Order: sequence, then C-alpha cells, then structure tokens
Amino acid sequence: MAGVIGIYGLIIAVILAGNIPPPTVGTGENIYSVYTGMAHLCAGLCCGLSGLAAGGCIGIIGDYGVRSVGYRTSNISVIFSTDKSSGFDGGDEDGAGNGDENKLFVGMLIMLIFSEALAL
Repeated sequence: MAGVIGIYGLIIAVILAGNIPPPTVGTGENIYSVYTGMAHLCAGLCCGLSGLAAGGCIGIIGDYGVRSVGYRTSNISVIFSTDKSSGFDGGDEDGAGNGDENKLFVGMLIMLIFSEALAL
C-alpha cells in the first residue's frame, strides 16, 4: 500500500522537474528565480511530509489490524477432533471460525485505503 505513496512523490518530482527552465543559451543567465525555487521546495516538502504521515498511519493501522486478526485466529485449533471442547469453537464443521476474522480484515483494509488517501 505504501508503494502508491512513493508513486505520488515520483509524479510530483516529474512535474516539478518539467517546470525548471534551462538557462539562456548565449549569456548563461539563470531565469529560475528564488521564488520559484522556494515554491518547488515547499511543494516537494508538502508531498513528502504528507507521504510520511500517511505511511505512519498505514503502519500503525496495519500493526493493530494484524494483531487483532491474528489474536482472533489464534483461538482456532488446527488439530480437529471429535471432542468439541478441545477442537475448534462452535458448530462450524470446517474449522474456519465464525467469520469475525473476515470482518476484521475487511475493516482493516478499508482503514488502510483511507489512510493512504491522506497523501493525496
């Protein structure tokens, strides 16, 4: 997920690099002003810092999401037995739990997508 944020930065870099004019041919004067340089610097910093914030948010959400989904699935036994008290919980015959893991995963994925939108 965080790779897309890097692509945002690459797009901004290409746009900013295309706006830098070359020096004049005969005199060698630079027509790239200090104001334009500072505007490009601020645009790059804004893109980079928003990507940093979105990456941190993705990391925190991913960490908590993996811990919660992993905790829920760790309560399911891999070894199936006919004794309901020591095997998997409930009346599921396939050992897949009660479906809460899927709900947690989908919720975590939606939070990751919206946290990535911070970089936009």
